[in-house]
Amino acid sequence: MENLLKKYFWLIKLVGVGVAVIFAASAGVNMVVSKLALEPAGETIAEQAGETEGETEGEDEDEDELRARQARMMDSLAGVSDTTASRKAAAANMVVTGNIFCPTCAPEPEPDEDDESSSLSGPLRPGEIRSRLPLMLLATMESDDPAYSMATILHTDSNTLAPYSPNDTVRAGVVVTSVERGRVVFRNGAQMEYIELGAAPPPQVTATTTAAALPKPPDPNSREIDGAVEAISCDKDFTSCTVDKAFVEKLLANPAQLTKQARIVPAVRDGETKGYKFYGIRPGSLPKLLGMKNGDLLTSVNGQQLESLDQAMDLYTKLRRASHLSVTIERKGQQVQKEIDIK
Repeated sequence: MENLLKKYFWLIKLVGVGVAVIFAASAGVNMVVSKLALEPAGETIAEQAGETEGETEGEDEDEDELRARQARMMDSLAGVSDTTASRKAAAANMVVTGNIFCPTCAPEPEPDEDDESSSLSGPLRPGEIRSRLPLMLLATMESDDPAYSMATILHTDSNTLAPYSPNDTVRAGVVVTSVERGRVVFRNGAQMEYIELGAAPPPQVTATTTAAALPKPPDPNSREIDGAVEAISCDKDFTSCTVDKAFVEKLLANPAQLTKQARIVPAVRDGETKGYKFYGIRPGSLPKLLGMKNGDLLTSVNGQQLESLDQAMDLYTKLRRASHLSVTIERKGQQVQKEIDIK
């Protein structure tokens, strides 16, 4: 085999040289053909440019027509032509940006992010403006009856949280008019204002005053509410209590006062909520005046079990105008029944 290769090696070498010559000839032919094909196109473009310049010098053409010709000339120089690919691209762009129900209509402009009329909670009514009060909407619960809809609002200046319904007073001179999906509308004096879910409250500018003009700050540890001692009376065992109706209406008008009365947490057993426990009950607070103690577990009110936050909120709505409350409390494993009359 080795002798055979040595004998015919000159033939193999000749074949390799022939293949190389064929590839070189093919490349040369391609270059010549490309040059010959492109030269007429370049001459045509140059002639078009010369004709355009001559016509521009000799005639006073319309400005729009001149710009169109210049654009066509630049497209020709850049190699852009009305090819199948360009037509397909134009058709695809029309499908993406156009309106399939109205092909001749212009594309609609994108909504401005700062435009308040594009709010997710619906269009604004005439006269409504975004509120500048230190209020932040955390949640809304809509009811079939708008009077029973509720919203949870955080007072960012005092860091207090409270639920509100239509006709409740949020602050002095500020009354809720409606609770909508993701928005609360209220009347601030004569102005209709609104706050939206997820919107941060505006920064507040605090006015500087002299030390002599500042009132005495309230005790931050105090849980007393003005008029509570006079409005609440209970028997010796605190099993029966009477609360003045005017005092209750005052609390409902400003429920933010109730947030500091005690710390209330759900009691969960075997994965189920059995009620709500009271902690942090201090002298002068409403739970203390009603005879409740730290660790008391509130299980039901007027026979309705408190097994979820939704039930508690629904019960709060129903009992806003109740005249009698029958409260069941679990204290150290014993059931304690309290009767509260509102007169």
